[in-house]
Amino acid sequence: MLNLASLTNFSHLIPSYALRTSFTSYLLFIFFIGLMASCQSAKPTFSKRGETYKSAREIAEEKRLARKKARMAGRSGGKGTVATKDRTSRTNVPNPRRLDEHVATVIETARSYTGTPYKWGGTTRVGMDCSGLLCTSFQSINVTLPRTSEEQSRFGKTVKPRELKEGDLVFFGANKNSREITHVGMVTEVINDAEVRFIHASTSLGVIENNLHSDYWQKIFIKAVRPFDE
Repeated sequence: MLNLASLTNFSHLIPSYALRTSFTSYLLFIFFIGLMASCQSAKPTFSKRGETYKSAREIAEEKRLARKKARMAGRSGGKGTVATKDRTSRTNVPNPRRLDEHVATVIETARSYTGTPYKWGGTTRVGMDCSGLLCTSFQSINVTLPRTSEEQSRFGKTVKPRELKEGDLVFFGANKNSREITHVGMVTEVINDAEVRFIHASTSLGVIENNLHSDYWQKIFIKAVRPFDE
C-alpha cells in the first residue's frame, strides 16, 4: 500500500515529467502542421468541373506550352498553327507558262533556219540535216538531244497523232512499208484535225515546213514523242 512517505519521495519527479510531456506534445504538433502544409501544396487541382484532376505543376506546364504556342502562331501570322516551309523543289513543279516559253523558243530557233540547204551531218546555216536541226534548236533552251533521229525517237513519251501539240517530234521511215526511223521533224502549229504543220530538213528542199496530214507524210509516218514534260 502506497503511503504518504512514498508519494513524498516521487513528488520531485512530477514537474520534470510534465515538462517533458508538454515539450513532446509541442514537437508533435509542429510536425503535424508541417506535414499538412506539404500535403496541401501537392494536393491535386482541376481547372473546370468535370475535368480530370491535375497537379499544380501539370497546370503550370500546360500554361507555359500554351504561351509558347501563341508566340509561335504570332510570328507565323497564323491562328494557332505554325507555318511550315514548303520543301517542294521548284524544279519539280510544273510551270505551264515556262513550258510554253520553251516550246516557242525552240520553234522560233528552228524556223530561223528556214531555207538552209540540206547537208548530211550539218548543224549550221551552211547546211543542216534533220536531226541536226532539232539538236541545234533545243540547244537554245539548254537541252541536249541525241544526235540521230532513231535515238531522238526515244527522247520523251509516245503520243497519238490526234494528241499532237507544238514542240512534239514526229518520225518517219524511208517508205510506207518501212518501220525503221530515218527522218524527224518538229510540230510547229496545230491548226485543226486536217492540218498539223511540222518543220524539218528535207533532202531536196532544205529546212521547210509541211503538213503532216498530206498523203506523202501520212504514208511514211511511224510515231510521235513529246520531249517536254508536262
